[in-house]
Amino acid sequence: MITRLLTVAALTAASVAVPGGALAVPAPFHDNFDGAVHNPLTNGLNDNLRQRQGTGAVTYSRVAGGSVHVNDPRRPGTLSMRGDTTAVRLDAPSTGSTISAKLTPAADGWSSIVLARSANITGHPSGQDIDLGFRLRANGTVEISQPGKPVVSTSVTPRNSFAVTLKLSGAALDVTVNGEQRNIALGAEVPTERLWVYLGSGSATTASLVDDLKIEALNSDHLRKRLGATLRYYGYLGARAQDVRGHSNLNLVEVGASAAAERHVDGFVVRDAGTARQIKKLFPGKKVVFVVAGPAIDDAFQPPAEADAVAFHDHCAGYVELEERMTKLEQRAPGKELFLMPEGSPQAPCADRTDADLESTQYMHLALAQQYPSFVGFLVTPVPATFARTADAQERVAALVLGDARLSG
Repeated sequence: MITRLLTVAALTAASVAVPGGALAVPAPFHDNFDGAVHNPLTNGLNDNLRQRQGTGAVTYSRVAGGSVHVNDPRRPGTLSMRGDTTAVRLDAPSTGSTISAKLTPAADGWSSIVLARSANITGHPSGQDIDLGFRLRANGTVEISQPGKPVVSTSVTPRNSFAVTLKLSGAALDVTVNGEQRNIALGAEVPTERLWVYLGSGSATTASLVDDLKIEALNSDHLRKRLGATLRYYGYLGARAQDVRGHSNLNLVEVGASAAAERHVDGFVVRDAGTARQIKKLFPGKKVVFVVAGPAIDDAFQPPAEADAVAFHDHCAGYVELEERMTKLEQRAPGKELFLMPEGSPQAPCADRTDADLESTQYMHLALAQQYPSFVGFLVTPVPATFARTADAQERVAALVLGDARLSG
């Protein structure tokens, strides 16, 4: 379920979901799947969205089946899927009539594009909960399916890959594959006002590929930052820059890094006033971020004047406790940029926190940051090797902060 993050109670593990601002005019969408960092936890699915999509932030969710990869070194610049039945859904609905993509079905399987009014299905082209299913096999066989209606079959010349365009008009479908056009009379009209797009494949042995996905119009309102939101930074501490380059725009290091590292960073993390003064004197053009534990933010707290920003962590704190800290920090650090530091791994005194717990933590911090104009971003840490849900949440939050889903026309 695509859930809008209206309150902390609405946080879910299903997909990133954030409140929208004023309604925007739907705009064209394009994803070339280039440049994502393919890592073992998220496989690049939601990485580097801003560059892939022009402005970015329209995320994807795996809804069925096997493995899903973006920019896998073995299949660069593509979305690749493998499994008996595998599907991903775009987390924003199509509001136009035309969808196109380059599809490369597995030799022993198929590729599919499915359209449905529901965001809660598995996206199989023969499902009874779809509005339209398009399935293409490597031999050029094309099948068009609708619930309760006979499957319409046609064929095109077999090729290694297929440039597919689907254009809907009521109960008619115009299909163009590698320049070969077919006009299909559908058994039922397909309303185009709001359709969720599912990309799928079927092959247990070989990956099917998708590239150059284009959608005539997409409404990404619910993936947008609030109007007037000041969030603009998503940075990591303790991560290699090359591992997070697609979802980070703030490269900070702790004081004491090598001289080589110091020349290539945006700034430094300091933990006392004396170090802040020294670093600002040595590197006047670098951002100095003063990091403090939440309990230290009291009526006597005063950040060093040399610090450009203040970041705080409060491990295991809940919504109310964090809100109190944020309010106090705004009072005690006027004029400073402020950062939240949601934990990416279990920390004392709650070292038993699970992947699901820390996934929710990322969204809780996002919900709070959008309420406080002095908070401009997040500093996070890499996640444990098994915390795939937390890693996915970090990429989704970063997509919103860095891309904002304001798609250009």
